[in-house]
Amino acid sequence: MTIALGETFLTDVAAILFGLFGLIVLYLVRDVDQWPRGLCAAILVSTIARTLLDLAIEDIVHSGVSAESIVALLAVVALIAPVPPFLMFAFFLWSCGEDWRTSKSVRILAVIVGALSVSSTLATLTRGTGEVGPPPPVAMPWAILSVLLIAATVSFILISIFKRWNRLSVLQRVLFPLAVIAEASTQIVVVELLLTSYLVSSLREQREEADRQHLRAAVLQMRPHFIHNTLASIYYLCAKDAGKAQQVILDFSRYLEGNFTGIAEEETIPFDKELEHTRAYLAVEQACHEDGLTVEFDTPVTFFRVPPLTLQPIVENAVKHGLDPELEPLHVTVATRDDEDGVRIFVDDNGPGYAPAAGERSFALDNVRERLGARCGGTLAIEAREGGGTRVTLFIPRENGAPRGQ
Repeated sequence: MTIALGETFLTDVAAILFGLFGLIVLYLVRDVDQWPRGLCAAILVSTIARTLLDLAIEDIVHSGVSAESIVALLAVVALIAPVPPFLMFAFFLWSCGEDWRTSKSVRILAVIVGALSVSSTLATLTRGTGEVGPPPPVAMPWAILSVLLIAATVSFILISIFKRWNRLSVLQRVLFPLAVIAEASTQIVVVELLLTSYLVSSLREQREEADRQHLRAAVLQMRPHFIHNTLASIYYLCAKDAGKAQQVILDFSRYLEGNFTGIAEEETIPFDKELEHTRAYLAVEQACHEDGLTVEFDTPVTFFRVPPLTLQPIVENAVKHGLDPELEPLHVTVATRDDEDGVRIFVDDNGPGYAPAAGERSFALDNVRERLGARCGGTLAIEAREGGGTRVTLFIPRENGAPRGQ
């Protein structure tokens, strides 16, 4: 018996320490929503308090304290025992996208839980020290009512969970039912797992939102002089070569469409689509600069996916830094190659080379690098070419690239 008690004691202490660690994490993590963080903290505090009371009762029973003290502690435990499942239910509704503060289900459960707290407390006070055997006649009605209310509480929560089954992740489908039927120390562990799942999901959503913000910023950073030059070129071409003016308008329209629709893309897109967007952009630039810009495409590998606005900003950066009327015409080459590890995209130019000043960063390149890494684990590298110019290499890992032989 002593060994069993010792194991229970160690389990409860470990659960309490685990819960305290969770409270510390909640305090340190400030960039998550206030309501779920407050609910998790309330659940942890109530379950820790319940576990501490269980430990206190176990210690008092073996220390010969008066029966009245034991009954008082048991009554407190009975009073707060339904609180963690109720708070867990509120957190569950929030996880399903419902406002638990105005939910009719929460109000119904609050009535059931309130009645359970009262009946359990009265059952404990009228029973006495809780000796083995049926409760005395005076406690029997309260004991029966408590059992019925416990069954009602568990049934109500489980039915609510199954009704919203499709809104839960696989992990939540296991943890939420377990949190309802588990004892206090186990509830602490379950809450910690749910908290971890929530934090990971929240950070992922924040990263995706930051990704979208970066993309919007990239679109908004379209060079005003590029748009101005394009419109000016179209204006003069209308009188000189109407057919070419129409083509430039079509290419410019495709370029704008590619930029703005890229914002709405939540996932990666086929490389062919990004390549078409890049071709449209370069066609417009060639129309504006005529013999000052030549372009070459060597892209036998296209059966893979990339984040939207990945290739085009790299090419635009090369044109922006490489075009100079005082230098030789800029030549830009876009190539793709397939190797054992994945797909590589090369953007070469014969310009003056990319050499940012100390402390200066390229927003366009940093933006592409971050999105490439976040969405498909890719990388971006910049190096000087032999003979002058710059090479930018994009790498897409095998799991996101073309299968071998395609």
